Amino acid sequence: MSLNSKYPFLVRAYNRLVKNKPIDYKQLIKSVQKSVAYTNFGASDYEKRLELLCQSINDEAQLHAFGVFANKERLKGVLKNRLRAIQLFEEHPEVLQENIQPPIIIAGLQRTGTTFLQRLLAADENNRALLSWEALNPIPLKGKNEEKKRIKQALIGQKALRYLSPVFFSIHPVEFDSPEEEILLNDISLLSAIPEATMNVPSFSKWVAAQDHGIAYDWMIKMLKVLQWKKAPKTWVLKTPQHLEYMDVVAKKFPESVIIHTHRHPTECIPSFCSMVYHSRKIFSKEVNPMEVANHWVTKNISMLKHTMQVRKNNPNLKIIDLYYQDLVKDPIGSIKNIYSQIGRSWDAIVEASLQQATVRNKKNKYGRHEYKMENFGLTNESINNDFSFYLNEYPNL
Repeated sequence: MSLNSKYPFLVRAYNRLVKNKPIDYKQLIKSVQKSVAYTNFGASDYEKRLELLCQSINDEAQLHAFGVFANKERLKGVLKNRLRAIQLFEEHPEVLQENIQPPIIIAGLQRTGTTFLQRLLAADENNRALLSWEALNPIPLKGKNEEKKRIKQALIGQKALRYLSPVFFSIHPVEFDSPEEEILLNDISLLSAIPEATMNVPSFSKWVAAQDHGIAYDWMIKMLKVLQWKKAPKTWVLKTPQHLEYMDVVAKKFPESVIIHTHRHPTECIPSFCSMVYHSRKIFSKEVNPMEVANHWVTKNISMLKHTMQVRKNNPNLKIIDLYYQDLVKDPIGSIKNIYSQIGRSWDAIVEASLQQATVRNKKNKYGRHEYKMENFGLTNESINNDFSFYLNEYPNL
């Protein structure tokens, strides 16, 4: 697939008619505080994080005018969720008393079957996954029919994304009522990989990597409590590749969790993910360098894997199940049944039927085939095998 796809007509028209201006973090803050009628962000350094992110976007991301607009709206949404959450905790402190059962946590490199696995596990009525519309607006709105309003917003977002980039949607479909990554909840702390996955913001990415990510996980847990509030507790099925980068924090915050580490040969998943990031950034930016995308994410994924491998060695009592992509694709029901057997979960005809239906709903290439060429990113089988030799030696069955 060509990397030189054109922007949709409405984006091209917007870019011709609207002057490109930098994002002013102070204006964002004032706008959001006025909209929510609340001012407390709950952390003395929170505005500084926003300032650093906006500075990196303005200086490095090369956004076009629509990209600036879209990211301003995204950041407004993040800030509104933060304000509304703190307001909710003040009005209903009992929310934070919710008990989160030990979750099932899916952690693996991108494009290793994590989305498919999460959607299968979420089909079991005894499990619970974060849905896309909940991730977008985790805090209940004021007034009647608030849940319908949040769902409607997410549906509009789904349609918009599919219009803006059919290619990206075919790679990672963001369906409003399907499970989504809880990294969107971490992002409320402005400490997540979302900016670097959607834009070229190297200075902010470097800064984020050096921060205390216990803060981000604490916020994620708070949001899970909000979403569970007033509902029957179930086992959360969490999923994001970023867990690999902070597996020490995951082990600390969820000491009794079951972690499923998914594996796929790097020559298959690394180029695919580089293509995904390229098309994600292309939605917002005037220029996207595929070589830069590959350099950044190959380096980051190497670091993520090494970190998790070391944490596993240092914490032999962690409950971690290795799952190979080829086994999951070949026999998805058998793979889940094997996982349930290892963790002592019951299995019956109802569970199996629910999972069978999920395999049909989440069939591969549902929205089109993802095509890419690794050479567009300066990658070869040899270079990837060399870069990830430490991982291939540890998992020779790949």
